[in-house]
Amino acid sequence: MRYYLRASHLLAASALWITSQPALAADDCKTLLPTDGISRGPGPVTPEALARLRDIGPAPRPDRKRPLFTISPDSRFVAFQLHRADPGENRYCIGLVVLPLSPVARPKMLDTSTELIRDEPPRYGWAAFPIGSPAPVTPRWAPDGRWIAYLKRAGGRTQVWRASVSSNDARPVTRALVDVDDFRISSDGRAIIYVARPDLITRNAAIDREGLSGWRYDERAFPVRGARPQTPDAGRHYITMDIDSGLERPASSDEITDFKAPAYLGPDQIGYSVGLLGWDAYAEPTDKSVYPPSYRVIVERDAGRRQICPADLCQTDRSVSFWWSGDGKRLRFTRKEGWAGSLTAIYEWRPGSPTVQRLYLTGDDLIECEPLGNDLFCLREGSLAPRHFVKLGLGRNRDQKIFDPNPEFASLTLGTVERMNWRNSFGVPFYGDLVYPVGFKLGRRYPLIIVQYRTKGFLRGGIGDEVPIQAFANRGYFVLVVDNLTYEDIVGKQNSASALTAAFNRDFAGRRNILSAIEVATRSLIERGFVDPKRIGITGLSDGCTTVQYAAIHSTLFSAGSVSGCGWEPVQDAFLGPIVAQSYHDGGWPRLTDIDPSFWSQISVMAQPGHVQFPILFQAADNEYLAMVASHTALAQANVPSELYIFPDEDHIKWQPAHRLAVYRRNLAWFDFWLNGQRPTDTQGHSDVLRWEEMRKKYIRH
Repeated sequence: MRYYLRASHLLAASALWITSQPALAADDCKTLLPTDGISRGPGPVTPEALARLRDIGPAPRPDRKRPLFTISPDSRFVAFQLHRADPGENRYCIGLVVLPLSPVARPKMLDTSTELIRDEPPRYGWAAFPIGSPAPVTPRWAPDGRWIAYLKRAGGRTQVWRASVSSNDARPVTRALVDVDDFRISSDGRAIIYVARPDLITRNAAIDREGLSGWRYDERAFPVRGARPQTPDAGRHYITMDIDSGLERPASSDEITDFKAPAYLGPDQIGYSVGLLGWDAYAEPTDKSVYPPSYRVIVERDAGRRQICPADLCQTDRSVSFWWSGDGKRLRFTRKEGWAGSLTAIYEWRPGSPTVQRLYLTGDDLIECEPLGNDLFCLREGSLAPRHFVKLGLGRNRDQKIFDPNPEFASLTLGTVERMNWRNSFGVPFYGDLVYPVGFKLGRRYPLIIVQYRTKGFLRGGIGDEVPIQAFANRGYFVLVVDNLTYEDIVGKQNSASALTAAFNRDFAGRRNILSAIEVATRSLIERGFVDPKRIGITGLSDGCTTVQYAAIHSTLFSAGSVSGCGWEPVQDAFLGPIVAQSYHDGGWPRLTDIDPSFWSQISVMAQPGHVQFPILFQAADNEYLAMVASHTALAQANVPSELYIFPDEDHIKWQPAHRLAVYRRNLAWFDFWLNGQRPTDTQGHSDVLRWEEMRKKYIRH
């Protein structure tokens, strides 16, 4: 295949596309970096304030193999990508930032853009399975530290760019005819080795040709995302490009190894880290007969000379991270501890020693860390603190905040947070964070909103970021953010991943446990005199949505719900397509032909809309809404209040700023109406409330 060419000989259209992109005007991103003395002054947290927070990487982080920041070769600077949503223009401002590693650091912007790179990992054998969250973008330093290479999207295509650290010179390096998936810089800094899938061009063209005579409904079908078949994945091409000349050639086997784990690591070994003294660290399963296994800490030198950390505290799980001390003699690693694994501990082990020492323990979320001398430089989130850079002293010094992208947020009026630990009615330990209403007064009962389904880190909007937690607190609500734990926490470890999913789904054991946890915690708040039992709302996206749907059939505790990203119904196979449907069958869900009313009586809204206990708001992506139409239609026909809104060009997690803000506002209005009897004051809200009032007149709660 004639793919490896001089860059100057590529199609003229490609060169025109990449070189004709106008430089982003400085005014377009003038507020991306915080300025000295920036402050909003005291005031409430609004949906707009949450929607315009500056972010470093996606939340939650989808892939720990793609770092969100990198430290310069001389350890004096850190590079990262910062992005901020602009709901009014429905776009982003994205910047490549360099930050000196000192407490009085002043960040510098090297390049900006307005096209967000969205995460679209391959799945089910398809080339892409968009999820809607930003892709992790890793800046990579040249060996001499003078420039940084990074992925940037311009004109609808993702390529490798590079920016000078000392000047405002940013320019494209690659001009591939398809998106670049990943890249590395050669050890001498003269070449870029990148990964692309050029065969996707021909595969998409083949689907277009097939459409002339009709697309066959087969394993490529995913009806909720449209009639067009999903593009089958294509092989990765590893290409080495000389930066000065633009010449390209196939990458050598040595160059390709930089993209892969060391050859001696087995498929079950995780968490690889290279030490200065030749020691490599990783973790391996202690027992492969159970899933997921526990892991033990291992160090190895000279391909086979290895030591196993002997202490009991060297047992960890798949979330483990490794770092070496500045002298390369001590290994640091993480493990979950505390109630229901809600805390993160950092331990230190000197290979050869029979003991380990705990250096650090936190309930905050350590998103990503890198060694900096004997300390750790980390991205951290607290329940009331958006993501920021900090240097962890690891027991010897105090933590030191290095850079806060959102300094003005701390001046806003926030509801205080209480960590709650409890057991559900089956004895399983759960935890969550209770956000108090602003101006809370003991003796008064408040409405409560349940948010799902992870709660470590900044309490912004729950998984999917659709429920503006602090905006609700400023409206006089309690908000309980519940962590739904993992399948194995609830039903125990099994012998395989599919067996674990099946055990969780069998007789809805997992869902019964999660609903029980929510109900037990909620009733404890009623007993404390905090919550009005007649004004409780529940929300959820994806797995959280499944819990809401299950609660609608089985619980009388809630008075309103809001969901997105699910819709479990007997007809779902017809909307999911063969491959996705089969993945659910493997996990215990019935096939369309199984005709299993006893199963569907546990969760189907369509089969029993009269049993639904509360009004439900659906806010759906256009590529998922079909899965929710049956539920909504049945509710509407049974006079159970229900609204379905559809957002165009969206994914499982809504990525467009205008849509995110609209979802925030509508959730506030929905619960204000059904829990507090309040009317929205805006024009759009007025038309909404007229419909809701008509629904309420016809609604009889069973």
